[in-house]
Amino acid sequence: MHRPSQRVGLLLIATALGAGAAWARLTEDFHQIQQQLGEALLDAYAGDSSNGELMLSSQGIARLAPYLKSPESQRLIETASDGGAYITAKIGRQRALLQHVAALEMLSTQKAGDIPAARQWRALISLPRFVSEQDSTLLLQTADPSQATTPEISETLAREYLLWQTMRVRQLLDFLQHQAERGTATQAVIDAYTGETVALASFPGELLETAKLPPQNSAAATAPDWKAAEESKVQASAIAQWREELEATLPNLLSDTDISRMQRLLARLLKLVPREYENGVSDGQITIEFEYREAVMFTEKAQSLVNQLAPVWKVEHAENYSKAHDEITVLLTKLSEDIPNLRPQGEIQNLVSRVTSVLEKEFQISARRAGDKGNIIEETALEVRVSLGSSLAAVEAGQWETAEALRLDAYTAFDSEIEPRVLPRNPDLGRRAERSFLDGEEGAPGIKLALDRRAPMEEIQAAYERCLSLLDQSMEMLKVAVSPGTIAATAFGIVAREGLEAVVILAALLAGLRGPEQSQTRKGIAIGAWLALLATVVTFWLSRTIITSLIQYGERLEAVVSILAVGILLIVTNWVFHKYYWAGWNAKLRSLSKSAASVRSPRWEWLALLSVGFLTIYREGFETALFLQSLLLEGNIQAVVLGGAAALFFIGSIGVLTFRYGVKLPYRKLLVVTGFLVVTIMVTFVGSAVRLFQTVGWLPIHPVPHLHMPNWVGLWFGLYPSWEGILIPLTSLAYVGGAWLFTRWRSGRNVREEPMPSSQSPRHNASV
Repeated sequence: MHRPSQRVGLLLIATALGAGAAWARLTEDFHQIQQQLGEALLDAYAGDSSNGELMLSSQGIARLAPYLKSPESQRLIETASDGGAYITAKIGRQRALLQHVAALEMLSTQKAGDIPAARQWRALISLPRFVSEQDSTLLLQTADPSQATTPEISETLAREYLLWQTMRVRQLLDFLQHQAERGTATQAVIDAYTGETVALASFPGELLETAKLPPQNSAAATAPDWKAAEESKVQASAIAQWREELEATLPNLLSDTDISRMQRLLARLLKLVPREYENGVSDGQITIEFEYREAVMFTEKAQSLVNQLAPVWKVEHAENYSKAHDEITVLLTKLSEDIPNLRPQGEIQNLVSRVTSVLEKEFQISARRAGDKGNIIEETALEVRVSLGSSLAAVEAGQWETAEALRLDAYTAFDSEIEPRVLPRNPDLGRRAERSFLDGEEGAPGIKLALDRRAPMEEIQAAYERCLSLLDQSMEMLKVAVSPGTIAATAFGIVAREGLEAVVILAALLAGLRGPEQSQTRKGIAIGAWLALLATVVTFWLSRTIITSLIQYGERLEAVVSILAVGILLIVTNWVFHKYYWAGWNAKLRSLSKSAASVRSPRWEWLALLSVGFLTIYREGFETALFLQSLLLEGNIQAVVLGGAAALFFIGSIGVLTFRYGVKLPYRKLLVVTGFLVVTIMVTFVGSAVRLFQTVGWLPIHPVPHLHMPNWVGLWFGLYPSWEGILIPLTSLAYVGGAWLFTRWRSGRNVREEPMPSSQSPRHNASV
């Protein structure tokens, strides 16, 4: 005889087994109805409608009635036999109603607290293309059923279903329109697809109410009676017009904020796909399963986002949408096929590059934000922090799918804006920060791994805290791109060097123009010099205006300007070591000033003298103006102003002593000292240029194993812990040193090869 407790236990087991058997029968019947509807439709396409009539005569989807609890779904079942006179239209309608019934029952059981039943109904819903099946089961997976019965969960489930079916509606319309354009749309195909599309686009009121959306305008929810015999162009045009009317009835599920976020997420996901693929696949073999799965998942999410954003693009970019949407769809489909086939990395990168190029060109969508670099970094860090905080709150509420979506938002934001700037400066920190969003490190799981494992709350919180800590470390590093002291010293060095050189050359010119008779000549040169100073200011203003107008290109603009600055610095270093280079320019100016003095026309004489003074100063001023633009992009304006002001005071003092009091200073030594300062500045800026090229992806990053360099080494000397960040700056220094040695060797060789005067020459000249 069984004890009471044993009887209760047996009863619970029997109930569970009975429920399991019932759900197994539901699943079997549901899929059987789907299969029969599909087979009946294929037979109707072939001209045999008997199978469809037999299917509908046996009540079709009405056979699900014993499983239904929602009054709304029961009402749909009662109207399932409607759908017009055509058998294919009726079959299409029932295929669509099958989805609505599953969604209504999912919500009904979820609200009643029967979470296993809600999951069961949810699993029966057919997903549109490019939506991950894994995502569709996460929302209701919680250990505490009470957490899954809240109105917020109901709203999320309803909105997600509506989003799925609006995607399916557009996919069905795409297929129907393509068939019509190709002239292959038979009457049976038109009837079936219009019947299914109209029924699918007519959402039950309970779904809209639960999703907190207004009632649907169903004025265009009836398809015209097309004839397949019509010309394909006429038929396609009629379908396109009806499509416009039908799509106007679909619920608007995206706000402006959602659209902006989704577009940015799309661009970021595409950027990640080739990188994750490269990390996870090598020589046609999967080497890191996690990275490979990330590439697959990001591709699927990108395809899903394109489908969701398509109606937005169609309205906002109508002309571009018509020529670009199909191309994007084809490329993404090819990408989703090539990744599982483990195609070469170059092919994957090429497909992604083509998609991102179309997105940027036709829809102005880019993974990188436009604007001031400092503001972008601060805004992105705030966005990452807010997304992670919301993700953790979703975990605490048992909303696992929402938590994962917010984690992905945070990760793609970090990867697009912050990580590329951190990696060149500190590859180890950048990679650890990235992994903290994903699988983490040994003994310290990342956020995604913790979410996938449904880890205990303490472990999940620890993963979020580690990620935020690494984010803070990254931001601390990025607060100053280059030390303000370095910027000020660099500005002083370059302005002092260029200014001193102008003073020396001008002093050398005027030294040969002494006396009252040369006063007009000196005056003409002086006026030209003052005009050159004015032209330098104008050049600085114009270049600043142009660069500011291009600020949206961010580090790409900095990289281009930095290369120009490095080129100027290499030229300036020639003035340090190459005596001929400096003396040659000085000689040309002397020759020009003497020629001006011999000109008979006063007008042309003044023009020539102005040219001498102008060229003497403006050559240095132009180089200085362009170089300072690079400094302003790299650092803060206060440091540049401070260093430049100190240099101007220094040059002004030298000028007063030289031109007013005639003091002879050791100009050559001053030039050499400031020249060596310019050499050190050049090495620093070459390192900064390398870092910028790595940031925008124009140079790879190969970290030096086990090398940890303090931040001040990069801030002051432009050396960063990667092979590129060390070797390229040192190579530039080796170039300067080699150029100096080569110049010295060539100069000594020329001296040795110069022929000595012959002893016969004096006597010969004397006799002449």
